[in-house]
Amino acid sequence: MTETLTVSPLQALQQFWEGFGLTAYEENTVPDQALTLNGGKYISYEERRAGFDEPVAASASLWYRSRSWTEILAKAEEIFQALQNGGILLPYTGGALWVTPGAPCYQRMPSETEGVRRVYINVNLEFL
Repeated sequence: MTETLTVSPLQALQQFWEGFGLTAYEENTVPDQALTLNGGKYISYEERRAGFDEPVAASASLWYRSRSWTEILAKAEEIFQALQNGGILLPYTGGALWVTPGAPCYQRMPSETEGVRRVYINVNLEFL
C-alpha cells in the first residue's frame, strides 16, 4: 500500500522557498541564531493565504553574512530566473499554488547588522 502525503498550501510555500538550497523560515519564526545556524545564509518569507483565484502579494528576504553583495545577488537572480517565464506551479492536496515574480522582483535593502546583506524579494501568490 502506498502512503499518500498530504501537503497544505502553506507547506507547499515552505517547500518552494527551501527549493533554493537555503534554510527557509516563516518571518515570525526566525530563530535569533539563524545566521549562525545556517552558514550565514537563510531566507525568511511571509506566509500568506487567500481564497481561490485571489492573487496576493507576498515577500521574502535573503539574509547573508557577508561583506560582498556578489553571492546574495546571484541567489536573488536565481530566484528571479526560476520565476520569470510564467512562474512556478506548486501542487498541494486539493489545489495548486502559482508563484510569479512581483515588481520589482528584488532589491537590495539596508541591514541593521554590520556585515549582513539583505535582498528583498516580491512575489505574487495565487491559490488555484
